[in-house]
Amino acid sequence: MRRTTEVLGLVLLLAGCGERGVDWNAPENLLLRENSTKQDDGVRLAYWSLVDAPCQAIYDALVDIEHYPEFIPGVDRLNILNASASSKTAQVAQRVIGRQSNAKVEWKFDPQKRTIDFTTLSSDLSYNDGHYEFDDSPDKKRCLVRTTFLVKEGQGMTQAVPIGVLAQGTHDTFLAAAKGVKNRAVAK
Repeated sequence: MRRTTEVLGLVLLLAGCGERGVDWNAPENLLLRENSTKQDDGVRLAYWSLVDAPCQAIYDALVDIEHYPEFIPGVDRLNILNASASSKTAQVAQRVIGRQSNAKVEWKFDPQKRTIDFTTLSSDLSYNDGHYEFDDSPDKKRCLVRTTFLVKEGQGMTQAVPIGVLAQGTHDTFLAAAKGVKNRAVAK
């Protein structure tokens, strides 16, 4: 009996050390949680978004890369270079921190796990790699989207942009994109 109590106590202690749960009844909040940490030669940005839309609809909007210019502010052009059932590579023209950025980006999708990863293959402004995970609310009408970005300065640029400015620009771009994705998800 004492051993069972010790194990139960350890489980409760470990559960308390983890991330706080989500209040599914809380108002929608695209920046429910936010964290920024230095990592290698860049900044790791993590966002939790509580969205009033089903996870599948949000996932579907995010994998609809071809149509980003229609619903993500700042994305001016996007040309698909390569596509398969589980990945897409595109050339993207996007306004970031008031500048036009051109990047070649590869997205990888896992519909079973409902995850999305993207990697910047080349860019004239910054490198921004990312990861999305989706957790359904118990009634499946809302979604917790966990987003992680690793932002790095561009390589070999003559006018490098400081990493702090790139991180703030990513934050602002994320918020605008999150609103656009949510609107696209509820419109479908």
